[in-house]
Amino acid sequence: MTEAGVTADISIEAYDKICRDIRDQPKWRADSDTDCDYYDGAQTSAEVIERLKMAGIPPQDSNLIKPTINAVLGLEARSRTDYRVTADDESQAEIAEGLSAKIKEAETESRADRAMSDAYSSMIRAGIGWVEISREFDALKYPYRVREVHRNEIYWDWSSREPDLSDARYLRRDKWIDQLQAALMFPDRAEIIANSWKGWNDTDVYEGYDNGLARAYEIEQAWSRNQEDYLNRNSGMVRLSELWYRHFEDAYVLVLPDGKVIEYSEDNPYHQAAVAQGLVQVQKSVLSRMRVSIWLGPHKLMDVPSPLPHSDFPYIPFWCFRKDRSRAPYGLIRDMRGPQDQIIDLDILLYEVLNSVKVEVDNDALDLSQNSYQEVANNISSLRSMTILNSQRRNASGFRVIREHQLATQVFQLVQERKRRIEEVGGIYRTMLGAHTSASSGVAINSLVEQGSTVLAEPNDNFRHARRLVGQQLLALIKQDMLGSQKVVTIRQGAKQKLIYFNHSVMTAGGPIVENDIATAQVKVVLEDVPATPSFRAQQLQAFSQIVQAAPPTYQAILYPVMLELSDVPNRYELAEQLRRMSSTGGNA
Repeated sequence: MTEAGVTADISIEAYDKICRDIRDQPKWRADSDTDCDYYDGAQTSAEVIERLKMAGIPPQDSNLIKPTINAVLGLEARSRTDYRVTADDESQAEIAEGLSAKIKEAETESRADRAMSDAYSSMIRAGIGWVEISREFDALKYPYRVREVHRNEIYWDWSSREPDLSDARYLRRDKWIDQLQAALMFPDRAEIIANSWKGWNDTDVYEGYDNGLARAYEIEQAWSRNQEDYLNRNSGMVRLSELWYRHFEDAYVLVLPDGKVIEYSEDNPYHQAAVAQGLVQVQKSVLSRMRVSIWLGPHKLMDVPSPLPHSDFPYIPFWCFRKDRSRAPYGLIRDMRGPQDQIIDLDILLYEVLNSVKVEVDNDALDLSQNSYQEVANNISSLRSMTILNSQRRNASGFRVIREHQLATQVFQLVQERKRRIEEVGGIYRTMLGAHTSASSGVAINSLVEQGSTVLAEPNDNFRHARRLVGQQLLALIKQDMLGSQKVVTIRQGAKQKLIYFNHSVMTAGGPIVENDIATAQVKVVLEDVPATPSFRAQQLQAFSQIVQAAPPTYQAILYPVMLELSDVPNRYELAEQLRRMSSTGGNA
């Protein structure tokens, strides 16, 4: 039993403890929602709107946060890298090559890139983003599904300290769906769903032999939360809570000669043979197991072992920053809100200064039979004014109008300084936004861009780690689907194609063996070192073309096909292959 009282087939008491634990967590979500409001331009409070109205100022549009954040998101899009599978053993290099092709296909077809970009946007703006990796329920679609999940749907064990939540006891996702759809998803619990929806008014739960309804009724009556938390009768929606939780079981593991440890499986003949021959050591251990349950308020609709081929949550967190004490996530906008508020205040002040005047008047300077003091004040504040002075006044300069234009200059300089502050907080410099800079050389400009990348080092490092976790879960699904039968993967090498056979049975002198056995493959997912975006390929092409131009003619014939393959020209691989053949035959096709 864990600290939360979670065992296999979680009880209502343990689930209620998790729900109370979630309710007691730090209230960080409202701040993250406000951060996103600032990005969306909803920055002006009712008080500020009233100030604008009183000052006669039209509605302000001074959202400098959005273009700055968009510049950060653009950097991610330009530096995106592909997945690559590597093998621990050189003998499994062909397996890694084939799985690299499969995971790149899965990344494209499952729209993983789009999901991770959306999660990156959420982590930069709100502090955290989430990506779900699962199987697609629709048989007509691609078998794997990668989607971004809104942060307010996910709740996790706050005592967890690992960025991948590998030490978390639970993770819960809440989702509102149609009540009839919920009944179709869980037909064996449809009667409980229907009675809870109707408030148990049409059924005598104590009549008949089904004491399950009576138990469900009593559980709901004892539940400490209101029905409105999981039933929305106005919209016909119910909130299902998908709870992934870990429990611990006694198990046996095998210690291999190289020190690696794997779980022992009684159904695996290789494990049995290794134990019988004394090739491995058997040890008793306590292992973590993942389960998933679905809840409608206090009603447990399902509770089964995880159907996934790994022991992790199918939801990957994308962190930006986390507070040291509370561990609450926050993004780049949090530190931009102060300068943005000051810009709006300074804009109002600048407008007021430019439209304000100070009048100094002697008590005999005006002809009060023509104008009152209030009428003079109103006239002077307008663009066209007329003031009738007293011809019998003692002091000829007793009526003076003063405008504080020098103060307006100072306010304007403060506005410009706050604008620069917003960019610096986000790690964005004017050069990265395409603006003019005092840096005159390309090296100096690149240094400014590199400086911005350094400011964003921690969020981008967290993003790369999360991307790799997504790739590992995709690879686990791919490997599971390739077990047990022969599979063929086609690899494109220039204009040619290479076939890699998995789980291929071959008869040898020592008996049958399985080549490229996916079950024994020791592989892992890494990220390519260089981006795979069109803009980066264009940079590579430009740099390589300069090398080709500077090379001797003999070398140019060898380098031309490589340069062609770096371009986006249609049929570039076939054209490059023709150039190679012409070079090898002395210019004859």
